[in-house]
Amino acid sequence: MKLIKKLGQNLLNNQEILAREAAAAGIRGKVVLEIGSGDGRLTKELLKQEPKKIYAVEKDARFAQILRNEFNEEKKVVVIEGDFLKTKMPEDVEVVVGNIPYYLSSKIIFRLKDENIEKAVLMVQKEFAEKMIAKPKEENYGRLSVTSQIFFDIKINFKVPAHYFVPRPKVDSALITLIPKEMRLSESEEEIIRRLFQQKNKKIRNILKSDFAAAVFIESVLAEWQQKRPRELSPNEVLQLIREIKAHSGISSENSSAS
Repeated sequence: MKLIKKLGQNLLNNQEILAREAAAAGIRGKVVLEIGSGDGRLTKELLKQEPKKIYAVEKDARFAQILRNEFNEEKKVVVIEGDFLKTKMPEDVEVVVGNIPYYLSSKIIFRLKDENIEKAVLMVQKEFAEKMIAKPKEENYGRLSVTSQIFFDIKINFKVPAHYFVPRPKVDSALITLIPKEMRLSESEEEIIRRLFQQKNKKIRNILKSDFAAAVFIESVLAEWQQKRPRELSPNEVLQLIREIKAHSGISSENSSAS
C-alpha cells in the first residue's frame, strides 16, 4: 500500500525498537490511546504489555480498515477512524502513545497539556526532542523549550536512526516521555512568551520598550530583569517575569496558574 507523504506516514520497521517503545510506555492494566496506529505493528506490541484497553486512532481510511480486520476479534482494541486533533479524547484514557506525524508534533503535544492523562510516550523528530529539553543559554533553547518544560516533565528514552523507518525520512527520531504538570497559562501569558522568544537574544528592557511602549511600566519592572535576555532565563524565571509584566501592565491573569 502506498504511503501518503502529506500525512507524514513513515512506518517504524524494526521489531526490537517497536518492542522497546511498547515496554517504555509502562501500560500494564492501563487504558491507552495510540495516535496514528497505521497497520497495527505498534498496536501488536502494545497488546503484549497487557493493557486494559487500546483506542487505536487512525486518520487514513485504508489503515483504519486494516486495523478493523486485524483486531476484529481482539476485544481490547477499539479502532477510531479520524484525526486525533479533531477527535474527543475518551474519558478513561490514562496513557497516550504513538509514532506521530512530525509536522504535527507541536499541535499534538500542546493538545495533550489540556487532557487528563498520566503520561504520553511519543516518537518525534530528534531535533524537536532536543529543543524540548534544552537548557538556558544553549543554542536550541527557545519558546518550545520553555513552554514544554512549563507544561511537562520530559525525558528522552532513546534515539532511533532514520534507516529504521520506511520510507526513510531525512531526520533521526527520538522516543520521549511527557508527564503533565498541573500548570495552565492564559492566552495573554502565552503571547508574552511568544513575544519574548521572538527576540530571545535582545535585552529584556529593549523588548519591553518596543513591545509595550510604556516608560513608567519599564522602569517599574524589577531591575534584575533589565539587562537579561530571554535565552538566559529558566522556565521558572520566565514565569516570574510574566508575573512582573502582568502586575505592571494590567494584563488579565484569568485562567492562569502563573499568577
